[in-house]
Formats: sequence, structure tokens, C-alpha cells
Amino acid sequence: MNGTEVFLIFLVTICVVAYLAKRVGVAYPIAFVVAGMALAVIPGFPAFEIPPDVLLLIFLPPLLSEAAYFTSLRDLKANIRPILQLALGLVVASCVAVAYAIVWADPALGLGLGFVLGAIISPPDAVAAVSVTRNVKIPRRVMTILEGESLVNDATGLVLYKFAVAAVVTGSFSLAQASMQFTWMVASGIFIGWVTGWLYMRIFPRIQEMSVEILSTFLMPYAAYLLAESVHGSGVLAVVAGGLTIGWYAPERFTPVFRIPAQAVWKMVSFVLNGLVFLLIGLYFPRLLHNLSAYSATDLAQLVVILSVVAIGVRIIWVYTLSYGLRFFIPAMRRKDPYPPWQNVFIVAWTGMRGVVSLATALALPLTIADGSAFPHRDLIIFLAFTFILVTLILQGLSLPWISRKLSLIYDATLLQEQWDARKEAVERALEKLNELRQDPSIQSAALERIHSHYNDRMLSLGDGPNTPLNSNEAPTAQNHPLVVMESRLWKDVLEAERMAVVCLRQNFKISDDVMHEILRDIDLLHNHYAGRT
Repeated sequence: MNGTEVFLIFLVTICVVAYLAKRVGVAYPIAFVVAGMALAVIPGFPAFEIPPDVLLLIFLPPLLSEAAYFTSLRDLKANIRPILQLALGLVVASCVAVAYAIVWADPALGLGLGFVLGAIISPPDAVAAVSVTRNVKIPRRVMTILEGESLVNDATGLVLYKFAVAAVVTGSFSLAQASMQFTWMVASGIFIGWVTGWLYMRIFPRIQEMSVEILSTFLMPYAAYLLAESVHGSGVLAVVAGGLTIGWYAPERFTPVFRIPAQAVWKMVSFVLNGLVFLLIGLYFPRLLHNLSAYSATDLAQLVVILSVVAIGVRIIWVYTLSYGLRFFIPAMRRKDPYPPWQNVFIVAWTGMRGVVSLATALALPLTIADGSAFPHRDLIIFLAFTFILVTLILQGLSLPWISRKLSLIYDATLLQEQWDARKEAVERALEKLNELRQDPSIQSAALERIHSHYNDRMLSLGDGPNTPLNSNEAPTAQNHPLVVMESRLWKDVLEAERMAVVCLRQNFKISDDVMHEILRDIDLLHNHYAGRT
């Protein structure tokens, strides 16, 4: 079986598994991991392994860039304290706790290897977090904290990893050197990402070729990643900074004609890359068992349980302690930011899925140390890291939708008010512009009145305040108001009648395919705007 056939099997598997996962209500990453494990045990299925540096380079830049693009800078800034507490403090605390716990469970590993394992599994993964929570209704602030944490914590984890591995390989460690390298990685990564994103947004308007424009959006994160890594900066933070920069300028620089096809292409590529990376996680796992014959199943299970309980437990304790403990001892903080609902805090504490970064760093462990001997317990560390990835994806990922429904999460109603205010202001500005255009004698009044009627209807549909959600357990949104739902149903029926009329004309050979596709494109745009909201 050659590489092309394997790749085609992967694509078919992604399609079938995604369809089945949708039907049974399971998050895609979990289903892909299980499918990868199933493929691995098929007799004759070839071993498929990607070098860890290539794994990071292929998958991480576009997936991180997409997550950063849709992250709100305002919300990120407003929640910078909890994000840094998780991305810096919790990663270090998890690394230390895992190191001592695993050495207590198996003293033969030694503290140095304990820190290596802790550094590998400490940072939650942005790709896994976004993928698993995509179809789960979670309050906006909780999502901002989870996304922000997973976007920036890899720098902390990778620095800890590099110095822990260096300590095992060479037998030495320098805290001062580690601190300086961490500072350099963060500062250079953010700067290179910002410069790359800023330059790209200046160049983009000059391209003016749709295919090249879409392709360039994929090249930018790769460029930021490679530039940062070439100067020993954080490629992860460079991609994140570049994605945030582009996301800030994009509404002004990206045209509507560009955005619709670009979003479709990005959605498809992101879906395939997510499928492939989680398939690889599942595919590689069964092969690890062949290299661990020296350990009994009981010993391995005991290590996995201890690792999982400690890592997950530390996160829960850390999140609750900082969420309530700091506010209890610092009244000024409590007045500015009152105690958050315990249900929302639990979601932050429970949602810590690991993914591609932990996978790549585990596989990147060197084969030998300074004296030429084999890297001690390499296969065991990789096995424990992979197992913990599976535990977080399956245990936390599968339970998250159920937990989010049972906890009756508290949503911030101000977001609904913001949306209504923004829509109202946009319509008012459009009506003001129409009144200005009335003074232009070259404009036909019939065209002006048609557009004016549209915006008057928009203003009437907004009413005198934000719409109330139909279900208190749902995230507030103006899209589930009965009036909006009914309007969407009407649009669907009307547009479907229009579509069928055009299709019938083509089937009766009264119009050409070119004419049909042109008209259907206009109908599809209306459908996406008006009827695709519910």
C-alpha cells in the first residue's frame, strides 16, 4: 500500500467518521482519534509516522492562525489576568506536580524525566480546545479564557520542555538561562508575528487575484512560524500574534467578494487538517505498546491513572483557588470583577484537552544522550504522554457537552445588548447615508426607495431592545428570536421556489448552465445571509 492509497484512506475515513460523529453527537477530534486507533490494528495497514518537526510545521500554523483570527482582542485584553494565570502559572504548577507524582509512582524514572513528561503534557492545546468546544454552548468569557490560554501557553510548555530535555541529555540546568530564553522566545515571537501580519495586510490590497489572495492567507502563518523559529523565538506565538493582527485589520481590508470563498476554503482545509492530526494521534498509539513489553499492564495502567488524576486535579484546584482565593484576599479585585459563577469556573477547570503540541514534543524526544547511550525510558514517556492526550480528549471531550447542559451555565446578557446596539447603529448610519444621497440628482429615486425600504424593515425588526432568548439555558443570541426564526423559514421557502424555477428552465434547455450558475450564486448569497441563520 503506497502513500497515495494511505492518504486516500485517510480522507475517506475522515468523511465517514465525521458523518457518523455528527449523527451520534460526538466531537470530531474524539471520533478521529478512535478511528485512528482502529486503523492501526487492521492487519497489513502500513506504519505511518511524520517527523515531529514536520508535524508541527504542517498542522500547527494554519490551525492556530484560524483560532487566533476569530479571537477578540478586546476580550483577550479584558481577561488577560486569568489567561496568564493559566498559560504561565498553571503550566509550571502542572509540570512540577506531574514530575514529583510520576517519580513517586516509579522512582526509576528520576526527577529529570519527570519534568520532561510534565513539560510535554502541561499545556492544553488550542486546536483540541476549539475543535471540541465548537458545537458546545459555552459562555463567551469562558471561551475567551480557554482559547486565550491555549493560544499562548505553548511558549511556556516548550521552554520547560527544552530545558528539561537538556538537563537529562547533558546533566545540567541553568534557571537564569531558561528565564532569558523564555523572555526571548515570547518577545521575538510576538514581534515577528505582529510585523508579519502588519506587512501582509499592507500587501494584500495589491494582489487583486482571488486564487492568489486565498492562497496567501495560508502562506502568512507559515512565514511567521518559520521566521520566528529561525531566530529561536516562539513560532506558536508568532502565528498567534499574526492571526490576531490580521483579524483586527481584515474587516477593513478583506472585501465581501473575497470573504465568502475564503471562508469556505479555510473551513474545508481546517476540517481536513483537524481530521488528519487526530487520526495520527490514534494511529500511533497502538504501536507504542509493542515497545513496552518490560512493563506489565497493571504498572502502565497505574502510571496512567496517577498522571491523569494529578494533572487534571491540579488544574481544578488551581482554577478554583485563583478564581475565588484571590478575590477573597484582594477586595479591590472583588469589587472590579465579582466572584464568577461556580458553574462557569468548573468548565474552565475541566476543559484542558491536549493535542498536537504534546504529540509532537513527545515524538521529538532525542534518541540518545550526551554519552551516546539511549535516552532513558523514552518509549514509556511517549506512551504516557499519548495516553494522557487520549484521556483528556475522550474523558473531558465526551463529557463536556453533557456537563455544559447539566450545570445551567450563566451567560453574560451584555453581549446581546452589544449586538443589538451595534445592529441599530449600523442601520441608523445606513439610513443617514441614504438621506444624504437623496441630494444627488443623478440617483434614480426608485432605486433609492427600494434600499430605503429594506433598511426601514431592518430597523422595525430590531424593535426597542435586544431580543430575549427562547431558552434560559442557551447562550443569548438574537438569532433564536421567534420573529427571526419565522423570517428565516419564509426566506428558505421563497428562495427554494426561486431556485427550482431556474433549475427547471435549465432542465428544459431554455437557459444555459452559465446563466443558471450565475443566478443560483445570487440566490445562494441571499440564502446564506437571510435563511442560513437558523
